Amino acid sequence: MKKLLTAFSLTTFLLMLSGCGNNTLNEFGIGNLNSLLNPESQKPVSKNAELTQRDSVNWTSATLSVPVDTAAVRLKLHYGFVSDTDVTAARNSGQGNAGWSASAISEGTSWDAQSGSYYRMSRNWAVDDRLTLEVRGNSKESFIKSTYTSSNPEHLKKTWTSRLWKQIPDVASGSLE
Repeated sequence: MKKLLTAFSLTTFLLMLSGCGNNTLNEFGIGNLNSLLNPESQKPVSKNAELTQRDSVNWTSATLSVPVDTAAVRLKLHYGFVSDTDVTAARNSGQGNAGWSASAISEGTSWDAQSGSYYRMSRNWAVDDRLTLEVRGNSKESFIKSTYTSSNPEHLKKTWTSRLWKQIPDVASGSLE
């Protein structure tokens, strides 16, 4: 009975102190009350626990005899990249859900362009992967750098990416639509 009364007294004391801040509890040598009552709460929590390791593979083209703007437009249309102009057009469509539509089409995409010399387009690809194309050049030729990013090692193997690497210059040059 004495042990039960001691445990009850200690519990009551701790509960009374629970209204105190952690600094006050520390003065009594008790520390964080939550850690005393719930030891599981003291396990370290990683903010990045759910993030997965992502790796990437790159491919670069030889110089293509096609203007950079033409190559970029062909790649954009073929692979479904969304430009800032596309998002603005959706937002200004005048439809009641225009903001939602603009947000939906831009989710998972990135676009950067300097007409006549540089385009960078990126979008989610194959569920949890990402395809990024950078097209550089001028009015006579273009050069493409592609990056495929995935957390799945199988998706980074040549068997997964070889068809894509073959298609990209064909699309940019106009031989594949």
